[in-house]
Amino acid sequence: MRVRLAAAWLMLFSMLVGGVASAATVVQQTTSYAFVDVKTTYWANEAIVSMAKQGIITGNPDGSFKPESAITREQLAKLITLTFGLDLVSDGTQTFADVNSSSWAYKYVESAKEYLTGYFPVKGKPFFDPQANATREDVAVALVRAMGLETDNVDAENILAYKFDDYDEVSPQLAKEVAVAVDQKLIQGFPDGTFQPNSPINRASVATLLYRVLKSSYATATQDVKLEVQVPGQVADRTLKVSGKVNADAKVYINDEEVENVDGAFAEAYDLDGGEKVYEYVFKAVLPNGRSSTVTKKVTYATTGPQLTVQAPETANQLKAKITGKVTDSSDPYPTVKINDESATLSYNGEFSLEVTLEEGINRIVVTATNKNDKKAVVEKQIVVTLGGPVLNLDNMPETSSSKTVTLSGKATDKNDSYPKVYMNDKLVGSYGSFREEVTLKEGENVFVFKATNSLGKSSALITKKIIFTVGGPELKLDLVPETSSSKTVTLSGSATDKNDGYPKIYLNDKLVGSYGSFHEEVTLKEGENTFVFKAVNNLGKSSEVITKKITFTVGGPELKLDLVPETSSSKTVTLSGSATDTNDSYPKIYLNDKLVGSYGSFREEVTLKEGENPFVFKAVNSLGKSSEVITKTIIFTVSGPELSLDYLPETTSSAEITISGSAKDANDSYPKIYLNDKLVGSYGSFRETVTLQAGSNTFVFKVMNSLGKVTTLEKTVVYTPEPVKE
Repeated sequence: MRVRLAAAWLMLFSMLVGGVASAATVVQQTTSYAFVDVKTTYWANEAIVSMAKQGIITGNPDGSFKPESAITREQLAKLITLTFGLDLVSDGTQTFADVNSSSWAYKYVESAKEYLTGYFPVKGKPFFDPQANATREDVAVALVRAMGLETDNVDAENILAYKFDDYDEVSPQLAKEVAVAVDQKLIQGFPDGTFQPNSPINRASVATLLYRVLKSSYATATQDVKLEVQVPGQVADRTLKVSGKVNADAKVYINDEEVENVDGAFAEAYDLDGGEKVYEYVFKAVLPNGRSSTVTKKVTYATTGPQLTVQAPETANQLKAKITGKVTDSSDPYPTVKINDESATLSYNGEFSLEVTLEEGINRIVVTATNKNDKKAVVEKQIVVTLGGPVLNLDNMPETSSSKTVTLSGKATDKNDSYPKVYMNDKLVGSYGSFREEVTLKEGENVFVFKATNSLGKSSALITKKIIFTVGGPELKLDLVPETSSSKTVTLSGSATDKNDGYPKIYLNDKLVGSYGSFHEEVTLKEGENTFVFKAVNNLGKSSEVITKKITFTVGGPELKLDLVPETSSSKTVTLSGSATDTNDSYPKIYLNDKLVGSYGSFREEVTLKEGENPFVFKAVNSLGKSSEVITKTIIFTVSGPELSLDYLPETTSSAEITISGSAKDANDSYPKIYLNDKLVGSYGSFRETVTLQAGSNTFVFKVMNSLGKVTTLEKTVVYTPEPVKE
C-alpha cells in the first residue's frame, strides 16, 4: 500500500491535450490504450494508440476519444509542445492579450508561440484566439516551423497552384510554409483537388500527422530520458521512502502506478505491510515524445530491537539531574522506557526526559527500552555528585569614591537552594539570594567582606573589596561676571554642587551670600577697581577652589538730548525742552545758562528773546557730580511790524459818509494800536470808524504800531461824486 508524502492526489485534468476542466479526465498509466469509439479497424487507430501510450494525448472520462471532433488552437499549442519536447515557460511577459498567466494553456502557448500563427493587428495588442478551431494551414505551419525546415528558396505559388484549385485561399504570409509541408508530404490535400487551408482539422487527423512526424527522420524530440532513483537496499522500518529525479515534463510510474512529478522530482512512501521479506519496485519515466527509461530496485525488510540513545551528565553539584534520550523501533512506534525502574513518558517522536533524585557520591543510572516483541536495549550511565556552596557574584564596585555613601549589590545562586543568604561584614544583607545595601564610608580605606551560605551549610568563597573614600570640596560655578561696568551696581550669581552635601554654603568676600547651593547678590561698586573673592564650603568643612574676579567701575556723565531749538524766531518768546539719562542717576539735573531748569531728568522752559542773537548754554549733572557734554544753541530774534487787514473800502462812492473797519495782528503784541490820518481809532487790534467825505478825492493814511514801536503804514483813496440835485 502506498502512503502519500505530500498532500492528496493531484488530479490531472485535460481534454485532448489538457483542455478545459469541464472536459477533464484522470490520466493513468495502464496496459491498454483502447478507446470505445476508436475501433482497431479505424483508419487512425495506430497513431491514436501510439500517441496515447506516450502520454501526448488522452481520452475523455467516458472512455471515448471523439476522433472526428475539431481541435482548438490552444489544444494544438499543447500537442506541439509535448510532441517536440519544447521547454515549458512558467513565467515571463505575456505575449497575447487573450492568453494570460491564469489560463491553463498559457505555458503551452508561450512555449510554442514561435511555431504557431498569431494575430498582430496594426493597432492594438497581439491576440491568439485560443478557443477558435485550429485550421489545416495552422497545423501545416506549426509542423514546418517545429521541424526547422528551410522555406527561403521555395516557389510556393508553383507548388500550391500545381496541386490545389483553392491555392489562393492560403494566407499569403504563410504560403511558403504550407508549400514546404505539402512538398515534404507532412500534410496532403483532398481527392477533389482542394487543400481547404481554413477548414478545421479533427483530433484523429492531428494525432496522425504528429505520429508520422515522430516516426520520420525529421523528429527533433530526442532529449535524453533522465531517471535517478534513491532506494535503500535494506530497512528495519515498516515505512519505505523512495525518491528520485526525472525530466520536468516526464511522467513517472512506480509498479505501473503514476506518481506526481514536481518540477523534475518525485517522492513516495510505501507501507511494507507484507511482513519481513524482499520487495521489488519498478520505476519508469516517459517523456512526451514516447522515450522512456526503467529502473528496478529490491528492498529487504527485516526488523530489529529498539535503538536507544541516552544523555546524562557525568558529574553534578546538585541532588537532581535530568536524563534525556530517544528511542526508535521499526516494529513498535511506542516502546516502553524505564530509568532505574521508573517509567519515562515518550513524546510523538520517541524522545523522553525524566528528572531523577541523586545522592552525594556515585549514582548508577540504568535506562531500559522494551518493544512489543520483548526486544530490549539497555544503556547504563554513572553520575558523580559533589555538593558545593553557592556562587556569589557582586555587581560593579568602585575602588575609590568621592561620595560618602555608595550602594553595594549582588546575587548568589545555588544548585540546591533557591534562596541562599548573603552576608556583608558578617551582617545578613540578603535572605533571598540577592542584596542591595547602602553604606556610609569613612574617609580613607573601607573594607567589605562578602559571603553566601546555602541551606546545607555550604558557603561560597569569601570576596573582599576595598573602597577608598576621598573627601573633596564643592564645585563652584559663577554666572557671567563683567570685567568693566559703567553702572555703580551689578548683580553677581552662581551655584555650587557637592557629592556629599546637597546645600553647600557660598561666600562672597567672606560674607555668606548663599546657604542652599546658589546665590544672587547685588553689589555697589566704587569708582575704579573692585575685587570679589568667591568660595563654597560643604558640611564636611571642605572648600571649593577660591575664585577671584575684578570689576573696574568707570563713572560717566549723563547724556543730554534737546528737543528742536529754532535758529531764528520772529516771536519774542520760545519754549525750550529736553531730557537727560544717566546709568547711575535716575534724575540728573539740567541747567540752562547756569540756571537749574529741570531736577528730574527733563525740562521745559519758556524764554524771552531780545532782538538779535540770543545764546543758550545747556548741561546735565548727575548725583556723582559728573556732567554731560555742554550744548550751546543760538536763536536770532527778528522783530517785524504788525499786519493790517482792511474790510471792504470802495474806490468811488456817491455817499457822503462811509464806514471804514479792519483789524491788525502782531506776533509780539496782542493789541497793536491803529491810527487813521494820525487819529487813534483802535487800541485792541481792531477799529470801525464813520467818516464824512468831500467831493472829489479823499486820502486815508492808516498806521499800526506794536508795543515794540514797530509801525506798518497803508494808504487808500476814495473818490466821492455827489449825485446830481433834482429840480
